[in-house]
Amino acid sequence: TVPENVEYLQELRALTSELNLTEFVAFKASVSDSVRDDLLQLAKCVLYTPHNEHFGIVPIEAMYAGAPVLAVASGGPLETVLHEKTGFLSPNTPEEFGLSMLKFIHSPELSLRYGQAAHD
Repeated sequence: TVPENVEYLQELRALTSELNLTEFVAFKASVSDSVRDDLLQLAKCVLYTPHNEHFGIVPIEAMYAGAPVLAVASGGPLETVLHEKTGFLSPNTPEEFGLSMLKFIHSPELSLRYGQAAHD
C-alpha cells in the first residue's frame, strides 16, 4: 500500500463525514478484479481525475465494461474518451466536473447510450 494513497483515503473519508455524505459514499480500496468488474458494470459513470496522466488504464477498463467516463481533458483521456459520445472531457475544476455529473443524473439514458458506445 502506498502511504500517500492511505493518507488521501483518510482525507476523503474525513471530508465525506464533514459534508454528511457517508450514507451516499462507499470507499472500496484494493478490490479484486471480479469486484472491480462488477462495480464498473453497475456504474452510471466513472470519474477519472488525474491531470496530464500519460495514458490511464482506468478509462479503458471502464469503457470496456460499458461505463461512460468523465475525465479531465488532458493527457491520455484526450485519446481514449470521445467527448459527448463515450463520456465527457472536462476542465479540471470541481464546478465543471459537477456540471457533467449532473448531466448523467438528470438524463439516465445518457449513461446507457454513452456506456454502450464506449463498449462498442
